Amino acid sequence: MIRQSGHLAFFLQRCVLPGNTRPVCVAKAIRDQKMLCIRKFFLLALVFSFVKGSAQNSADLYQVDALEKVFKERAYFPPLQDDTIRAAAGETASIQLVIRANRMLTGLSATAVCLPGNTSKLTGKTGWVTYVPVGRSYTPASKDLLRSVSGYFPDPIVDDTLLTLSPGEINPLWVSVPIPVSTAAGVYRIQVRVNGLVNGKKEQFHRTVAVKVYPVKVPETSLWITNWSAHFNPVSLELLNRGNKVELYSPLYWELLKVHADMMASHNQNVHRIYAAWNTKYTLRDGKYSFDFTNFDKEAELFDRAGALKRIEGGHLAWRSGAWDDPFFVEVPLEDNEATRKLKQAPNPSIKLYGMRSVLLPVDDSRTQNFLNQFLPALKAHLEQKGWLGRYMQHISDEPTAKNAPSYVAISSYVKKYLPGVKIMDAVLTSKELKEGIDVWIPVLDVYHKDYAFYQELKKNGREVWFYTCVGPRGNYANRFIEQPLIQTRYLHWINYKYGATGYLHWGLNYWGGRDPLRDDASRDRGKLPAGDANIVYPGYKKLYTSIRFEAMRDGIYDYELLKMLEQKDAAKAKGLANELILNFNDYDNSILYFRKVRKRLLEALGD
Repeated sequence: MIRQSGHLAFFLQRCVLPGNTRPVCVAKAIRDQKMLCIRKFFLLALVFSFVKGSAQNSADLYQVDALEKVFKERAYFPPLQDDTIRAAAGETASIQLVIRANRMLTGLSATAVCLPGNTSKLTGKTGWVTYVPVGRSYTPASKDLLRSVSGYFPDPIVDDTLLTLSPGEINPLWVSVPIPVSTAAGVYRIQVRVNGLVNGKKEQFHRTVAVKVYPVKVPETSLWITNWSAHFNPVSLELLNRGNKVELYSPLYWELLKVHADMMASHNQNVHRIYAAWNTKYTLRDGKYSFDFTNFDKEAELFDRAGALKRIEGGHLAWRSGAWDDPFFVEVPLEDNEATRKLKQAPNPSIKLYGMRSVLLPVDDSRTQNFLNQFLPALKAHLEQKGWLGRYMQHISDEPTAKNAPSYVAISSYVKKYLPGVKIMDAVLTSKELKEGIDVWIPVLDVYHKDYAFYQELKKNGREVWFYTCVGPRGNYANRFIEQPLIQTRYLHWINYKYGATGYLHWGLNYWGGRDPLRDDASRDRGKLPAGDANIVYPGYKKLYTSIRFEAMRDGIYDYELLKMLEQKDAAKAKGLANELILNFNDYDNSILYFRKVRKRLLEALGD
């Protein structure tokens, strides 16, 4: 049965019978006339639909929250309840849009400009969010684990490619807006413009986003942050050179190292791991060493100029002698000869040793002590001469356990004799067994949770406490895994604030496992390393691409700073805001909408 719409009724009212129609034919004539009018109506509706489709935009732009992971299969983009981006001066505002193609789109690029109307002017940087296959999911999984129908997750932000979209296809667009600390408070309108080709003709699509800058300034960040880089391994740098070899300490090596330093500095990294032992040129004659620290100095100065070196993280001096719980041995450079080739080689054979061979020996070996007795005083004198001694910290070895803790403490004690005042730092998987060996304690997050009272006592006694995440913890703990909600990567630094950890360490800035990290399975070693654990940036030609996780991490570091600022003004309010979102070490309020409300209250409290 056809229900008469307003339009159909109008057409039926206009249908009049011919004057000579006989009464017996009236019913049939009315029926025929109605059917004719119905056909006319649906024909006009079809024409109207065609005209409307012809006038439809070639693409639509939607604003979504920058903490949303937008999967390729997503189709619905409701308006945000609050689409204003809120930030302090000194932060970087993150904007995420999604473009949906209604026709075939090619050659898509994007720009972001600040529209007139403010005394200050902001500039935006744009990049397309691309997708990587996660591969094997990690276990035990989080209750908040995200699922993708395709198995592909958004992560890299690629800023130098043109995008092609088929009709109905979507893709996120990321816009970063650095806000100089001198920026005046006010609402800034950022217009994002997407240019592309439709049937060979140029078209532009745009959307304007409001960025509200509060009368709050963050001149610098105080949370100690280190993400370890694999740049000392030339194979890692080859991926920034189209697969071609990069000679250690060549001009290209230093050029690519600067790329790393700039990326780290722009994401609030202020601690950098430099291997003094690996970057030193040695000679050994009749038991006497000489040391050339030129390459160590170049790396330190490069990161210092970039703004990523408030503290120097001296690379590890010792390594496991065998299995995971086996004792630690010191890395010792000796003459490369038949005798030393029988000794266990140190784990980085790519370094330049100029006729030397790096081997592993116990700390009580006379060759070890001969080296340390000369190297450590020479390093200390050099750091003093460069004015870096107060910034320098020293690793012994990574992740000591209860079983190999005695060998760790023995090496630490030996080093402290020759580097008095230099803090010993390390990521740890145990606690009490190392009590006298470490000054900057960095427990993995679940160990920090389990032994929280122990670490609080250490802080009372003047020790620093950070925490780290890596391949673990898993389950419901926050981490940087690609399969986790993006808000949990940001929450890492709310955990820093709530539980009083003044630093964060992660091993995987750029430990790419394959030859094409933008397309390779993101999990490594058959799932032993969850997707996203080994890297948080991606390689381009002579550049690094950031990721949505690295952006979230940077924004979380700003959150930490704002909370510390509010603590100076109203400690109870700062702690209350953190408690609303971080319920426990492994329990969080993951509502993005509620997070935005809490952060708005944080900025308002600071701006009053």
